[in-house]
Amino acid sequence: MIEQVVIVTSAGVARLQDEAVRIAEIKARGCVPVECGPEIPMAPGRGPMVRFTPREMRQTDGGGYVSIRTGDRGRDAARVADAFDAMERAAVKAHQAAEGRREKAGQDPRNYEPLFTPGQISAARDYAALVERVTASGVKCSSLEAVHSGAVGGGDREAAIFRDFQRLRALHRRIGDGLAKEVRRIRPSVNGGLKRRAIYVRKLVDMVCLGDMSILQVLHAHGWSKDGGASKALRLSLCSALDRMQGYDLAEMKKGVDT
Repeated sequence: MIEQVVIVTSAGVARLQDEAVRIAEIKARGCVPVECGPEIPMAPGRGPMVRFTPREMRQTDGGGYVSIRTGDRGRDAARVADAFDAMERAAVKAHQAAEGRREKAGQDPRNYEPLFTPGQISAARDYAALVERVTASGVKCSSLEAVHSGAVGGGDREAAIFRDFQRLRALHRRIGDGLAKEVRRIRPSVNGGLKRRAIYVRKLVDMVCLGDMSILQVLHAHGWSKDGGASKALRLSLCSALDRMQGYDLAEMKKGVDT
């Protein structure tokens, strides 16, 4: 057996320590909440997890209804965090910091208003799941329509895929192809030297719901500088699109801290 001696310089030790810290941070982001039990394995590639309590309404013997927990062995469940969780978390943090400044200034506190309604978030996540299901089907829409319109062939699977295609087309029509943020004439020096591009509603919805990007990341990807007015206008455009996806034509103006 040959013994070897490895000499590591101070710079090498620092790199090893930095790598250990980086790996520890990745593992921490992939940890599952302890309330969900030990059966869910840690998977850093899955991303951060958000804990929630599954419940359902059940009728009592007296004719009323009660909400009960339905988790396995009374445990909570978990799902992968998305862009809406990140934006809401950043907005809450910004609101708490603003409330601290208001308290020091002797001003009255203000209630926090969420950036998105539960219905809007549900519509966004349903849209992401639908797109993933259609993409994973491995069937082109043209060939599926040929099978569906023919007298023979097809089955329950093809019928389900065809319904998904129809629903996705309907959602795309509801989203529309209009502009969410129009480019105005402005010197690049005023915009931090960046060349801005128009942001379309469909692109906005896909980047947030499918690409897991925040409002500010969408602005940055199109060459827009960080601006409170621009981020608020873009968020309202996203809210309007999500409301249309639910079947609503009008979106309620909401106030909040954009992220």
